[in-house]
Amino acid sequence: MDILNVSNLSVGFVTENGTVKAVNNVSFEVKKGETFGIIGESGSGKSVIGQAILRLLPSNATVKGGILFGGVDILSRSNSQMRSIRGKKISLIPQNPSGSLNPLLKNKIQVSEVFEVMGIDKKEGLKVAVRMMKEMFLKDPSGILENYPHELSGGMKQRLLAAMCLSYSPELLIADEPTKGLDSRSRAGSVDLFSHVKNDHGSSMLVITHDLDFALEICDRVAVMYAGEIVEIGSAAKVLRNPSHPYTKGLLNALPRNGLVPLEGQTPSRIDLPEGCLFSGRCVSCLDRCHIDQPEIKRIDGGIVKCHLY
Repeated sequence: MDILNVSNLSVGFVTENGTVKAVNNVSFEVKKGETFGIIGESGSGKSVIGQAILRLLPSNATVKGGILFGGVDILSRSNSQMRSIRGKKISLIPQNPSGSLNPLLKNKIQVSEVFEVMGIDKKEGLKVAVRMMKEMFLKDPSGILENYPHELSGGMKQRLLAAMCLSYSPELLIADEPTKGLDSRSRAGSVDLFSHVKNDHGSSMLVITHDLDFALEICDRVAVMYAGEIVEIGSAAKVLRNPSHPYTKGLLNALPRNGLVPLEGQTPSRIDLPEGCLFSGRCVSCLDRCHIDQPEIKRIDGGIVKCHLY
């Protein structure tokens, strides 16, 4: 059963120079209890999808396509209806824990404000939050609530935000770049945290990341994005160990453990997209037709790939 179904989603941003095509005809589903990852280079459109699901896009955004959450059309909901969905049914762990917490306020005030916005009694909410903080392996939750954010490490801030997000058992948890900017020790703690959320809470998760090793450890399936398009979907083990699309192969080759071989060239302009395959200008396996014809989506090995090689 699908908890989230995204179909033919396109997101553009209207600017003075033209419309930036951030996301183009993206389709995928997240099954109930599944951890689904969206991976790709920075600027590929991953985070825009998360913002579209939560309806947090800026006013210059244009959105086409469909987003069904639990069978409900997210894009047709009013702002007041969306406020009843965010936090309670869909929670977001943002990519910058430090930037998500007000440095001038104690953590207790910020945690209680979350429950106030959701219409939940603050005292009751704090009890639930303390219990969840213990589940997130935070020692001395009461003491942490009396601290300011700067008194916590990066990993502790992430666990505090996770506890806030999970306190009222959302149906879907969206994690945006959970390992971005973390040192190796904090990153290892992040892997433990999300493994715990996945295995012990059974939450459906949408993980947006450029950290391929993190995606391999945490995700059941992944979608690979390039220049606003999904070029490959499959099991995390298949895609990240034996990829089909040349772009995915290039991403893996660029990892330090694989020789740190960079992808040549630049992503195409998102205002004036070229004809044919968007990756053709950087692809080592490019065919003549790749510069002319958009590849169709092909089903292969239980997943999909968008490439003329298949």
